[in-house]
Amino acid sequence: MEKIKIALLGLGTVGSGVREILNEKQEQLSQKIYQKNGQKVTIEIAKILIRRPENYLEADPSLLTTNYQEILDDDSIKVVVEAMGGEHPATEYMISAMEKKKQVVSANKLAIAKSHGSLEEVARKNQVHFSYEAAVAGTVPILRTINDSLVANEITKVSGIINGTTNYILSKMTNEQSSYKDALKKAQELGFAEADPASDVNGDDAKYKIAILSRLAFGKWPDLDSIDCQGITAVTPKQIKDAKTKGKVIKFLAQSEKVNGNIIASVSLQEIDRQHPLAHVEGAMNAVYLHCDNAGELLFQGAGAGSRPTASAVISDVFEIIERYR
Repeated sequence: MEKIKIALLGLGTVGSGVREILNEKQEQLSQKIYQKNGQKVTIEIAKILIRRPENYLEADPSLLTTNYQEILDDDSIKVVVEAMGGEHPATEYMISAMEKKKQVVSANKLAIAKSHGSLEEVARKNQVHFSYEAAVAGTVPILRTINDSLVANEITKVSGIINGTTNYILSKMTNEQSSYKDALKKAQELGFAEADPASDVNGDDAKYKIAILSRLAFGKWPDLDSIDCQGITAVTPKQIKDAKTKGKVIKFLAQSEKVNGNIIASVSLQEIDRQHPLAHVEGAMNAVYLHCDNAGELLFQGAGAGSRPTASAVISDVFEIIERYR
């Protein structure tokens, strides 16, 4: 059986999830690839880029490296999974991998949004695939749906709950009358929120994601600085209670639509009717609501926070590359 070797950049929340699932599902993935295209292959992690080896004593030391050049120079590594996060050096690592004709998969919404399409351009120039399904809504296959399943549609509006951390916090405050502080603490305990949750609760994470969705839905990147972005840190139990008395619920929504050729995007707290499909998206779940000219209104929902949901989407991209592009 042929081995398809991949490299992981980072072994944190996402990277460790990818490693665990690949180890658990190796045989299942091989069977599915064979069913798809008749290839007898297995996916193998060949190298893992880390910063401090002493922090990963449980990992196979033969797989670990602190030198990215080892991965670039290894022609047997066909796919690079970027799971580092942050803009730099992740962006440079992805570019250099594609220039070495390696396929790249990423969950890095910040680097993708800030590249404003340049990463995709590098992929096209080098005739490799750059996939980032996991960058937007966890397990929800929204990017693939927009790119493939809705090609006969014009999408007129995108709305979504695309940050699991903030949705969990607001759900706790709504359903259990928790304070913001207590709800955030619980989210951190469960691994839904980072020790420093600023990117989530200030809205930056959702801003990068709605920028990516806007590009796919409307064919144009919005100016990140033009996206009106408000966080959830000032929300109070009283606001949530007042909304409830009006038959509404407060949700943290990312929205985008094309108006007269311009993309109008925002990230903010919104009161929505309890009958609205997004009103029932609870906990760390994500959901994307599309308005299409032919397909009508569509709702996609799934787990949006945590190691394994994000890793699941990463692996789906790896799988697609192997079964479609080899």
